[in-house]
Amino acid sequence: MLHSLNIPSNSPTIAEIDLTAFNYNVRRIKKGLKNSMLLAVVKTNAYGHGIVPISREAIRAGAEWLGVTTVEEGVLLRKSGITAPILLLSSITSEQVTDSVTYNLTASISTERFAYAISNEALMQNRIANVHLKLDTGLHRFGIGPHQVIDFCKSCYHLPGLNWEGIYTHFSSADEGDWVTTESQFNLFKNTVATLKQHGFIFPIRHVGGSTIAIERADMHLDMVRPGVALFGYHPALRQRKDMTLKRVMKLKSKLIHVRSLPPNTPVGYGGGYITTSTEKIAIVPIGHGDGYKRSLSTKGEMLVNGKRAKIVGTISLDQTLINVTTIPNASIGDEVVLIGTQGEEEISTREVAEWMDSIVDEVVASLMERIQRVYV
Repeated sequence: MLHSLNIPSNSPTIAEIDLTAFNYNVRRIKKGLKNSMLLAVVKTNAYGHGIVPISREAIRAGAEWLGVTTVEEGVLLRKSGITAPILLLSSITSEQVTDSVTYNLTASISTERFAYAISNEALMQNRIANVHLKLDTGLHRFGIGPHQVIDFCKSCYHLPGLNWEGIYTHFSSADEGDWVTTESQFNLFKNTVATLKQHGFIFPIRHVGGSTIAIERADMHLDMVRPGVALFGYHPALRQRKDMTLKRVMKLKSKLIHVRSLPPNTPVGYGGGYITTSTEKIAIVPIGHGDGYKRSLSTKGEMLVNGKRAKIVGTISLDQTLINVTTIPNASIGDEVVLIGTQGEEEISTREVAEWMDSIVDEVVASLMERIQRVYV
C-alpha cells in the first residue's frame, strides 16, 4: 500500500505485487548460494514494489540481510519493526550519521572523515556501530582505492565505537558479461583483503556481487551476495534465463476511463504530435509521467486491452496516456488495461517496456511513483 504517504486510494491504476512469486525468487536464489548469506537489496522502494512488505517477505523467505541506499529507507524499516541487519549501500552525509547509529544501520565507509564521524557518534550514544569498508576496484563511484587502504586502516581500524564487520566492492561490468574485467576486479579485491589480513586488519564478511554474480558465478559468492533486480523476477542479462528460472512479481494495470471516436486529420494530445488518418477510436488510461510512466514511451509503447495490443498515441502527459483502440471493437469505459503483465494470450514484459524507453528494467519499475497503489496478493 502507500506506506509513506498513507493515503487511501481507489485509483484504477494499481501495481499488483505477487508475494508468492517474490518468495519463490528469494528461495531460488538462496538455494544457489550454499554457504553464503543473502542480502536482499530493497533500495528505491524495493525497485518500486514497496519496501516494507517486500522486506518482510524477503526475511520470511530466508534473506539474512537487507540493503538500502538511504538512511530514510533504513529508518522506515526499523520503525516498521524490522530488526535484520541493514546495510547502507551508499555514502551518507554528516547530518545523517546520528540516525545511522541510532537506528543500528550498517554504514559503508571509505573516507577517514566519515570513519571518525561514525566513531564519535557511537561514543556519544555509548554504542558499537557495525560498519563495512567499501573498496573501489574499478567502478570508480565511491570507495577507497586498494593502494590507500593500508594507510586508511592504520588510521581508522582501531577507532573506538567501530566494529569492522565486513568489506566489499561493486563490479563495473558483470551484467555485461565482461568476465575479463570482472575477474580482474575480483582478484584485486581478494588480494587486497589478503594483504589487509597480513597486517592484522580482519573483516569477517566479504561480498562483491549482485544478481549476476548470484546467478552465474558461484566462485565469487564469498560470505554474502547482494541480489536486487533478480528478486523481482528480472534477469540482468538475457543469457541468464537458461541458468535460473525467475517469476515476475509486478503486474501494472489500469482501466479505460474515456473512449471517443475522432474523425480523420484530428490532432491528438499536446502539440498535436499524432494526427488520425481515418476515423479512429482513442481511449484514455489514467497514468502518466507523473506516475513514473515515462514520457519517452510516447508513440512507442503499447498496452493490452481485451487481450489485444493498443499503441500509445500522442504525447504522454503528467496524468494520462492516450491509446488507439480502433482495432479493438468492443473496447469501452471500465475495461482492464495491462501495461506490464499478461492478458489473455498476450504479454507485455517489463524488458519490452524498457526497450521502448531505451533503458533497463530497473528504471521501469523503480520509477513508478507511490501514488500508484500497491496491492499485495
